[in-house]
Amino acid sequence: MVRSIDSRSAFIGGVLAILTLSVYSQPRYKVSDIPKELLINAKAVVRNSETYFEVTDLDKAVKRVTYAITILNQNGVDKSVFYDFYDKFRKIKKFDWTMYDQDGNKIKKNTNIQLQDYSAISGYTLYDDDRVKFLDPNYRAVPFTVEYTYEIDYTGLLNYPDMRMYDSYNISVENMSFDIMVPKDFGLRYLERNMTDSCVKTIDTENNKLRTSFKWIVKNKPALKEEQYSADLSEYTPMVYIAPEKFKISGYAGDYKTWKDFGDWILNINEGRTELSEETTNRIKDLLAQKSSEKEKIDFLYHLLQEKVRYVSIQVGLGGWQTIDAETIDRLSYGDCKALSNYMRSLLNIAGIKSYYTLVNAGDHSPDIRYDFPSNQFNHVIVCIPHEKDTTWLECTSQDLPAGYMGKFTDDRHVLLIRNEGGAIVKTRKYNGSENLQLRKADVTIDGEGNAVTFVSTVYKGLDYDEIYPFLKLDNADLLKEVQKKIPVKSFNVDKINYSEIRDKDPFVTEELNLTLPNYGTLTGNRILFNPNLMTRFGKLPYRTTDRKSIIRIKRPYTQTDTIVFKIPLSYRVEQVPENKKIVTKFGEYSTSVTYDEKRIIYVRSFKMFNGDFPVPDYTDFVAFCEKTSTMDDRKVVFIKLF
Repeated sequence: MVRSIDSRSAFIGGVLAILTLSVYSQPRYKVSDIPKELLINAKAVVRNSETYFEVTDLDKAVKRVTYAITILNQNGVDKSVFYDFYDKFRKIKKFDWTMYDQDGNKIKKNTNIQLQDYSAISGYTLYDDDRVKFLDPNYRAVPFTVEYTYEIDYTGLLNYPDMRMYDSYNISVENMSFDIMVPKDFGLRYLERNMTDSCVKTIDTENNKLRTSFKWIVKNKPALKEEQYSADLSEYTPMVYIAPEKFKISGYAGDYKTWKDFGDWILNINEGRTELSEETTNRIKDLLAQKSSEKEKIDFLYHLLQEKVRYVSIQVGLGGWQTIDAETIDRLSYGDCKALSNYMRSLLNIAGIKSYYTLVNAGDHSPDIRYDFPSNQFNHVIVCIPHEKDTTWLECTSQDLPAGYMGKFTDDRHVLLIRNEGGAIVKTRKYNGSENLQLRKADVTIDGEGNAVTFVSTVYKGLDYDEIYPFLKLDNADLLKEVQKKIPVKSFNVDKINYSEIRDKDPFVTEELNLTLPNYGTLTGNRILFNPNLMTRFGKLPYRTTDRKSIIRIKRPYTQTDTIVFKIPLSYRVEQVPENKKIVTKFGEYSTSVTYDEKRIIYVRSFKMFNGDFPVPDYTDFVAFCEKTSTMDDRKVVFIKLF
């Protein structure tokens, strides 16, 4: 009978519903289920991370995410917070979240907390359509687990999401999967790094649609501790970099098959945006009439840019990649890095100076791009001016840097030149150890009580200029505070401060200090003991470990040379001085020398740190070099009283 069949179906459906409810009512994410090795050094454990990214067209995709993380202690509480950005091309929807206690039971309270929505405009942004979804569970009774599930719809695709195992230190991963589905005739490019298991590729024919799935799975990855002098976390942890062969955003199609192709796309979206009005062009030509050399013209135009415009971020729609036209910037006198670089190129065009719009991944500590994997890896734009024998780089967002000075923000990294014939990878300037200089000279007078006065003159060159030039903009009170932080003497007074600057492609600053040093020398009976290393001491020592994971990376080389002259107080003579020493290693060199006569002691300290990547087994030797340097920096001179 039909009725009995319906009744049986209803009964089976009810049973299945009860079974399903029973499964989901069981404890989940119990802390006791976490493998013990994942608890070592961990403040949190990613229990489950499932990402499914389905591409349906060049500019359309959906990403579905389930993410559960167990917070083990208070240091990891910030990792319970959810946030993700969205804009015109990226919308977050179907968001849900659940919390569990340490036994895996659902926590009913806090379920009324809703996802917050904020503008992502920063303090230096004039207008930006970026927004951020944010939720803080506001729960502190560790350990606990929070699980998020959500979807993101894409209506413009310049990037595909990468698979990143670790987003910070002291977080372990229990289970992670990453699945990308693309139409079979779409190309997908990926680059695996430090993966134990390679991609599993399958063909899917659901709904008569031929699609290709690319899937990666990783399990049970213990937490990593942060290590001094290490490579970027992405360089020695499991990663998969992913990019389409072709993409489309805001109606502009392009591809990543080569850097030339990506450069063509950048050129295309910015076509026709360098033109200036005839009035502006004639005015600039008149101003340039008295400038003869190319360098004079570059310096003048760069200074003109700095005087006329200011930096603000404007990111609307395609505005993250498409510049505002030069004529608008000339009229408004503000713009973002793209617009100001484009405007600078327009000024250079008037002067007949060839230049290139250049994409760079900027930041003092940012890793270099993966130049063997064409894709969107950039966050900033600068200008490149090629010369016959060298190159001038211009940072167009700065209102105070000298023309041609790079600094740590963009030095020594691969960048993408946007040429008429497409993109080309080149490298920005690297400052070598003989250019990154701190040259210090001091004259110190010590009296018979161990008190001292000194005049110290220090020249900062190369990337050391980066560290000191912000001081030039400080008021007297703030300047005094910053100078006091630099002086490693227990007791001192700053009597006078003076700075002078030479502005050029290779700028430098001279710092002059008059200091009073009460009790600089320690009186012990008829002796005075003091450290001849007045101001340049070795910094924080790297800690010893037998379980290092990362290579040793010394990112930038530098040289420090100190020459300190001490006047011997009346009725005293030199009893003891440090032995002259020299250390030569693959990491750097260190030497000190002390010479003296009846009236003075001359102490010379020289320290060179070399840059490079060194293998993990070298770490013990590196620590030993640093420790020896620190010990030698702390040696003493002894004066003894004659009568």
